[in-house]
Amino acid sequence: MKNRNLVIVILAVICAGLLAGVVYTVTKGKSGTQKKQEASAEAGADETESQSGIIEEDGKKYKLNPDIKTVLFMGVDKEEKADLGNNPGENGQSDSLNLLVLNKEEKTAQIIQISRDSMVGIDIYDVTGNRLMTENGQIALQYAYGDGAEESCRLTSEKVSELMYGVNVDSYFSLTLEGLVAATDAVGGITLTVPEDYTAVDPAFEKGAEVTLNGELAEKYVRKRDIEVLDSNNQRMERQSQFMDALIEKMQSIQSKTEYLSLYQKLEDYMTTNMTADEMKELTDYKIAEDTVKVPGEIIEKDGHAQYLVDNKELKKIILKMFYKIM
Repeated sequence: MKNRNLVIVILAVICAGLLAGVVYTVTKGKSGTQKKQEASAEAGADETESQSGIIEEDGKKYKLNPDIKTVLFMGVDKEEKADLGNNPGENGQSDSLNLLVLNKEEKTAQIIQISRDSMVGIDIYDVTGNRLMTENGQIALQYAYGDGAEESCRLTSEKVSELMYGVNVDSYFSLTLEGLVAATDAVGGITLTVPEDYTAVDPAFEKGAEVTLNGELAEKYVRKRDIEVLDSNNQRMERQSQFMDALIEKMQSIQSKTEYLSLYQKLEDYMTTNMTADEMKELTDYKIAEDTVKVPGEIIEKDGHAQYLVDNKELKKIILKMFYKIM
């Protein structure tokens, strides 16, 4: 069951069985430090976290739970670019964002899914790393204004922290779409039944059709969307979830540590993380909740683009429940 919990976590962001291989076979990890931040929420939301970690809401006092730590998982599309304030960002976008919230005392965990269209203040930098300005934009765009690796992950983690009322993002892990293609081919393809008519994505994706996705088709299934449809990202997220479930079953059939090591070696060039192998291994100790919590909000169209406006009042309730204790 522990192994299944780990796979579920990684699949939440299309990182497939990568960490399962790392847990069993890797003897060294990529290490680094994650900048801690205390930031206020966007969209005019009230700041909830004081320097002491104690806040008051509806006549009740809450204290930040010291047993909580977080890992941000990112699915990255390196081909996508950003252009805010006529300042291009060339290093891809984080199209899939999932925050894993771990309770170290209870050994339980919960995934919070964040829409890539969530609106935040995007920090724009020049080629020397100096911040030029901040422009309102989709959170997925922040990745583009880093280095396409550690710096992009760090900047995205900071924006997730700001969106989530200043809670710390302790660690991060990203996998590119090229890595997804490699993972799908490495496990011999993924078979699933198409739940809706997705022939606009590919003619093979007829409703009710059973298809076996190779790497190329898997990329289409989890990546492509009709940008003319306002909620197309939500539809894509549903396809991603279905793909993850199918991949879970496929990964569970792998028993050989040698196969896991082979998979890791094939994907290593496509991933970025500041977690050590020991930190990854610790994830197997947690029982992952089957349900996924979504950051609440609504989609609107503005200037020809979809914008996901977070419901800060409802998000605050989630933050208080998951990150704080009543005093």
